[in-house]
Amino acid sequence: MKNVLQIFFLFMCLLVVVSLWMVQREPSIITPSPERATIYAEELGEKLQATNFTKQVLQAIRSAGYSPDSTVGYLIDSPAHQVITIQLHDGEEIDVSTESEIQSIIDELAEKNNMHLFMVDVQLLERE
Repeated sequence: MKNVLQIFFLFMCLLVVVSLWMVQREPSIITPSPERATIYAEELGEKLQATNFTKQVLQAIRSAGYSPDSTVGYLIDSPAHQVITIQLHDGEEIDVSTESEIQSIIDELAEKNNMHLFMVDVQLLERE
């Protein structure tokens, strides 16, 4: 009987230790304020329009020898997470150097216009 109680006690201790360990490993739940994200996105949208940022991006990419589509996509969640999508026309290869060059063009324009840097998503437009 004594062995059974010892095993039960050890099992309960192990259960408590594992439970505490799991609670400590869980990431803290910090919900981003959608209101704050919306305000930032609206402010950035106004700044993009006021500075003609899209036009600057397209002109800079064209002068670097690429053929971007005339539309540019933006996904804005926060200053740390803002994505710009550039679509290049069929016939061009997208490799690491292409993405890197377009990233540096957009970084330069963002800094010039006092904006946070964008993550750049370069896609290839295929003919239908």
